[in-house]
Amino acid sequence: MADKMSRISAIVEAMRDNWDLAADCNEGELFTYAERLYYRIAAGDSKDELYAYLSGVQADQLEMAKSDDFRRIVDRAVELARRAN
Repeated sequence: MADKMSRISAIVEAMRDNWDLAADCNEGELFTYAERLYYRIAAGDSKDELYAYLSGVQADQLEMAKSDDFRRIVDRAVELARRAN
């Protein structure tokens, strides 16, 4: 369980490193998005599906300008998941 939590926390850090987040974006909100991304990776979603999910989070939930930042986050998250296997 702790290993899963550390991977999700690392995904949150990737989000913080790549997104210019609003001041009112809280840790719990990011953790939820990272956790969903983690479970989608574990379920075997394709990179295109993961990109679509996180692009939607970026543009719709976080109301950020469209960019390719979500791709770096997904790529990092997949790398973290593979390292665990």
